[in-house]
Amino acid sequence: MNFRFKNLAIVMAFTFLYSCQKEDNVIPLSNVDMAIELPTILENQKVLFKSGQLTLENVNTKKKTTKELTSLLVPQLSLEDGLYNVLLEGEVSYTATDANKKEVDRNSQVRGRLENVEVKGGKITVELPLFIYDKSAGFVISEIFFAGTRNKDGNQYDTDKFFEIYNNSDQVLYADGLCIAETSLTTDDALQSFTPDNRETATLISDLYRIPGDGKQHPVKPGETILISDVAINHKIENSNSFDLSKSNFEWYDAGTIDVDVPEVPNLEKMISSNANTTWAMNNKGNTSYILCRLDKSVTPATFAQNNAHSYSHQFVFGDFKMDMNEDTWKVDNVSIIDAVEISYASGYQWKVLAPSLDISWTHCGDGDGMRYGSSVRRKVDHVEGERVVLLDTNDSAFDFHPTAIPSPGSVEKK
Repeated sequence: MNFRFKNLAIVMAFTFLYSCQKEDNVIPLSNVDMAIELPTILENQKVLFKSGQLTLENVNTKKKTTKELTSLLVPQLSLEDGLYNVLLEGEVSYTATDANKKEVDRNSQVRGRLENVEVKGGKITVELPLFIYDKSAGFVISEIFFAGTRNKDGNQYDTDKFFEIYNNSDQVLYADGLCIAETSLTTDDALQSFTPDNRETATLISDLYRIPGDGKQHPVKPGETILISDVAINHKIENSNSFDLSKSNFEWYDAGTIDVDVPEVPNLEKMISSNANTTWAMNNKGNTSYILCRLDKSVTPATFAQNNAHSYSHQFVFGDFKMDMNEDTWKVDNVSIIDAVEISYASGYQWKVLAPSLDISWTHCGDGDGMRYGSSVRRKVDHVEGERVVLLDTNDSAFDFHPTAIPSPGSVEKK
């Protein structure tokens, strides 16, 4: 073989080897069909997907493929084989029913997330369920036990009432300054000639208690609850129909009254009360509502009472008898309210005491009857992210809560 043909053979051999190596390094592609599912919690609603963004990130290369969506129909994607994290964030509209049985349009954020989805084999289908998602998620009222229980003789047992506040976010939050308040207006008594009617901007309250702290004393991890009780003891010792509330995080205590103080459990700070000389027992009929707000430590009971004082008038009507009435109470501006739960009962409902922007509807325990005893209103689970339960929060209590539920102080349901 002459020198020229020998060199040509060597070049051809290297070219062949290089082309084989290059082909070996080619990453195969697969076609991906996305099957996006609306939140199951909305399955009985008229739902319209409005907009969203779908992102698929290759775990190894960090390369992102992004699609803007105007419907749930996603064009087929061609992706390099590998592991992918999938995220969709969007907005849906749906029809809900308000407290007056009228249909209203609502908007909600939705989100779907999958991790380490394997893409290979030429063609795959990825199922992505969506969940209700609130970017401003934080503390929510997860359970309210307002009616108390009955003892073995059938008598009212009144000191085992409780609230639960839940960290619905994925961040550590601080409970310092959080306040629970009960409304002074009731849902079963629509006041005649009520003025000023400022329910759209403020909520009228009769009692308000605050978690003490300097802002960083009471951390609450994601998915943890704060249990707040009337009397934080094991009530099952005295009443087998009750609960063990001895592990409460806080209790409300009314000094100077016949209230019981459990020294092992920190007390809430009493800010205002409609009757300063009695204990706050919560209305047990189920016609008052509750709000969660926050007050800075610089706000004292005296300054709150002064700055938030509110007067209104209405007309008392009984048959042909009429009398003008003037009432004094306190208010909390709606913009400062973190969460709110309207409570009523079907046979007595007359009007909403909370603005629809806070809660479009209401939830209940029984119908103002004996079914309320031993029952609570408990927020539903929307979905689970890893080990963390995310509770449903659409500001629609008829939708968000289990009515006449089995109480579970200190925990949330898992599913």
